[in-house]
Amino acid sequence: MISHVLLLVLVGLQSFTTAQNAIGSEACCFTFAKFPIPVKFIKDYRETRTDCTYPGVILFFYNARRVCANPSSDWVKQTMKKIDRRLSENSTHNVTV
Repeated sequence: MISHVLLLVLVGLQSFTTAQNAIGSEACCFTFAKFPIPVKFIKDYRETRTDCTYPGVILFFYNARRVCANPSSDWVKQTMKKIDRRLSENSTHNVTV
């Protein structure tokens, strides 16, 4: 029983560390978030390199954490659009003359 719990904990940590070690788009994702993450917690995102085994999106949280997401998931596509829109709105508001 304890070995099953330990295995679950290790698998959970591995999936979290995959994105924790990611730096920009220079890393690959091997596991993905299993549930949608609210956009209000996500600061930015980067797509993984094209030579990665699996296509992925690294989501960057405001608290400096990162997680990988599957780019073919509808919630990930919607999240990327919302973040793009938010970032473009912020850049137009910060323009000074």
